Amino acid sequence: MGASRERKAANEAVFREVNERIEEMQHEFVRATDEPLHLVCECDRLSCTEDIEMFLDAYERLRSDPACFVVVPTHEDTTVEEVVVSGAGYVVVRKRSGIPRDLAEATDPRR
Repeated sequence: MGASRERKAANEAVFREVNERIEEMQHEFVRATDEPLHLVCECDRLSCTEDIEMFLDAYERLRSDPACFVVVPTHEDTTVEEVVVSGAGYVVVRKRSGIPRDLAEATDPRR
């Protein structure tokens, strides 16, 4: 895997970690109000500033698989991931087997 691919994987891991902190801060509120979480796109584009709204139960399903990330539509990279779920304003992608999935699993903040 080249330096560019490794940098992109690191970007995704950082955005996933940011979303984990956001979920921690919003958890009780969204649970009590049934409002969606306000997350950031977990794509590999460092300049991306897109917001994603996702309900807590969908977020927990996403996080149950360390190879999955949430991105805005069109931000998926089909060379290293496949779309597994489409939601309202987001898609969940799963890293393909090999180095992309290995890196995703190694950087999973829940493991």
